[in-house]
Formats: sequence, C-alpha cells, structure tokens
Amino acid sequence: ASVPEVSTSRRVALTAAASSPFLPSLASFLAASAASVATAAPALAAPAASAKITSKVFFDFAVDAVPAGRVVFGVYGDGPNPISAARFLTLARGLNGLGYKRTQIDAIEYAEEGGADVPLFVGDCGVRAFVIPGSTTPVEGLPGGNSAEGLLPELSAKALSHDRRGVVSLIVERGSPPPPPKEKLVSMNGKFVTVTDPPPPGPNGTAFTVTVASGADELSEVAEILDRTNVVVGEVVEGMEVLDAIAALPTVKDNSSSPFFAVAKTIGDKRATVAEQAFGKPFAKVTVSKSGVVEDAPPVEAAVGVESAEVASS
Repeated sequence: ASVPEVSTSRRVALTAAASSPFLPSLASFLAASAASVATAAPALAAPAASAKITSKVFFDFAVDAVPAGRVVFGVYGDGPNPISAARFLTLARGLNGLGYKRTQIDAIEYAEEGGADVPLFVGDCGVRAFVIPGSTTPVEGLPGGNSAEGLLPELSAKALSHDRRGVVSLIVERGSPPPPPKEKLVSMNGKFVTVTDPPPPGPNGTAFTVTVASGADELSEVAEILDRTNVVVGEVVEGMEVLDAIAALPTVKDNSSSPFFAVAKTIGDKRATVAEQAFGKPFAKVTVSKSGVVEDAPPVEAAVGVESAEVASS
C-alpha cells in the first residue's frame, strides 16, 4: 500500500550538519562565518518610503553562552504599522520584566538552490506568557494587548513587504493550518469516553523573524511566505553580519520526506510531531542575552574571535 503524502516543513537543515559527527569550535565557526559574510553579503536595501525609523533597539546575541555580537534594529514608529512597531519596541525595552531578554532563536529557514541550502530568515520564539517572570501576575499595557488579535488589522493591510534583506517582523498568524484534532479514549467515572485534544496555541504576536536572504529569487520566496503571516516593524541598521553567522549554524535535519516519518505522522505517532517541531532548530542554543533601547545600551560585549576560541578549547 502506498504511503499517504504528508506536507513537508519549510525548514530544511544544512546537509553538512546531518553528516558531521561533531560540531566545530563554535567561536571559530562564528568568526569564520562573520568574516566570509562581511565581504560576500550585499548592502541592506533602503526602507519603504512610507516607513520611517523613529527609535533604535539593540539585541545582544549569545551562542551556547558565547557572545556573538550586537544587532541594532531601526523601529518604524512612523509608519503604517504603529501598534506592531510599538509592541516590538516595548518588548525590546522590557515591560515589568517581560521582554525579549533570554528568548531564543529557534528557527532557521532555508531554500534549496543547486543542491545547496540558502538561508532565508531566522526566527525568535518570543515570550511564552504575558506575566511578570517568576510569577502569575499578568502584565498590562502591552501595545496590541495580550494576544495577536490586536495586530490582525495591520496584517490584513499588508502595507510593507518582506522583499528586502534585514526586515524584522512580528509573527501574527500561523504559516499553515493547525493539525486536525486527535480523539482518544479516556477513563472517566468508571466509563470510557472519547475526548478531543485541544489544538496547539497559535502565535501570540511576540515572536519575530529577520530576513537574511540576499538573492532576488530567495527574497521573492521570503515575501511569499511571510507577507501572509507577519507584520513588518523595522529593519536591521547594524550587525547584519551577526545574523548571517547565526543563519549559517548547523540545524536539525528536516527528514519529513522519509517514508518512516510519513507513516508515523499518518498514524498520529507523537514522536513524529516532536521531531517535526525540531526541524530547522540550531544545534547550538542561540539566545538574546540583552536587549533595550540604543540610548540606554551598555557597552557591547566583545564577540569571541578565533584566538579566544583556541584558548577556550585548549
């Protein structure tokens, strides 16, 4: 019997990561990646005329606790998406302890081109719950509210596109429909009853992506994917080489084309669902160690270079 077709994830990992039995020195890898993209990467394109940068925020990234560098985003406070822009700015600054600090880059999306994997964009998971960290006290005052619903009108307008390199945007809707509900038998009051698992929660309007593609074809694909689900809030003004180095990190291989995965997915094996959620995730832990408004920014913590990496690994 033929195996039913299962839709594949967009996350396609680096084939080299799958075949490598170990990871290279992380700091050396980052330094080499930054050096290569510094000369190969094209300049950032000019923003749309309808969007003006009114504030700048910084994000200090770390890879497995190793400083990787600082990225500065210009926020479009004077533009067609003011609520989403204010939301991103507020979370970068922090609101009662709630913000992007300690959030994680959990997705690197790729496109296949001539047998090679070309990074398209990277994604940060955002905040998990709208509460003061370490408590159950709700955080009030976040622009757009404590869900993604307040951002839907700006998403529907689609005033700005992801057709440029270095565009940062908030995820507002799913990229694909949720999986069908699963029914299961459970014992309740001495009887077996059928219950339905609730669908996984959708985006809460805090996760964000940054485009890293440079070619016209790749940017066209990025726009086709993200314009349906994300609201543009700003652009990279400094530190694009840091994001390029992160995008070059090895990731979990997407094996959704495997017949074994297809069968497991079809019969509802939870192990297949767990595996699918890991597709495209970097093997290394990439986190935001600090974030805030540029005027209040502390000095940049130097990224570890090749010489420091050799000392650290010796």
